[in-house]
Amino acid sequence: MAQAKYPVKSLAKALRLLDALGHADSGASIAFLSKELKMGKSTIHRLLATLREFDLVWFDPSTSNYALGARILRWSDLLVRQNLVIRHGWAILRELVQACHETASLAVLEGTDVVFIARCESTQRLRMSEQVGGRNPAHCTALGKAILAALPEKEFLKVYDGADALKAVTPNSITSREKLWDHLRKVQQEGVAYDFEENVAGGVCIGTAVRNHTGNVVAGMSLSLPTQRLRGDILITLKEHLVRAAGLLSSELGYTGDRPEVSAASTGQGRRRAERVPQPTSV
Repeated sequence: MAQAKYPVKSLAKALRLLDALGHADSGASIAFLSKELKMGKSTIHRLLATLREFDLVWFDPSTSNYALGARILRWSDLLVRQNLVIRHGWAILRELVQACHETASLAVLEGTDVVFIARCESTQRLRMSEQVGGRNPAHCTALGKAILAALPEKEFLKVYDGADALKAVTPNSITSREKLWDHLRKVQQEGVAYDFEENVAGGVCIGTAVRNHTGNVVAGMSLSLPTQRLRGDILITLKEHLVRAAGLLSSELGYTGDRPEVSAASTGQGRRRAERVPQPTSV
C-alpha cells in the first residue's frame, strides 16, 4: 500500500478504526477497539462520536457495541456504479458461477498485492472464497500472475524493485523474482495462470486477464476450488468458461482484440448475456 508523504494522523486513526469495525462480525466495544488498535479509550470515543455524525458508524444501545454505518453501504453502491469493471463484471461473475459451480473473483493489482474488488461465491458447501477488499501477494495467486504476465519486463522489475526474495505463503509459493518472471513467460503463452496451493493449502485457482478499450490489463478474473474437486478434465472445462467470461468483460470494457469470444460479443446483435456464457454443466 502506498505511503502518504504527509499523513493526517487523526484521519489515519479514523480509517484504522473503520477497518477494525469492518472485521468485527457483531460490532465492537470501545474497550475492545482500544486494545485492538492500541489507542486510548478517550481517543476512540471522540473518533466514534465524529464518525456517528456522518453516519459512518452505528451504535447499538443494547450491547454498547459499534458497527459500520449506513453511509458505508451507500458508498459501496456508488463504487459499483462508478467502477466499470465491477459494474459490468458482477453479472458475468454470477453467470460464471452458475456455469462452473465454483467461486469467481475479480481483483486489481496494487503494488505487489492483488486487491479483490468483486466476488461471487460457489453455492457448494465446501468452497474457496476471498473477502472483497482483501489482499494477497500477487505472485501467489492465479489472477495476480495473470495480471503480472501482461507487464513488460521493465515494469515487472519496477514492481519488484529490490525484492529478490518473495514471501512464501505456502511451501508451493514461488520465492524468487527470477523464477517468477520465467513462470510468467509461460503464462503469457498459455493465456491463463494457475495457483496450485501457492496461496492457500488445499486450494486451486485458475486466472486470466481482463483488458479495457486501450488493450491494457485492468483486472484479473479467477475461478477457485478445493483440491478435493480437482479431478478429470475439470481444469480444461474451467479454463474454457473463464477465458470466455473474461473475454466478455473485456469486450464490455471496449477491448477489440483478436479473441474469438470478444469478436462474437462485439457484433452488436443484442444477444442476451445468458446466451453468451455457457449454461450450467456438471464439472
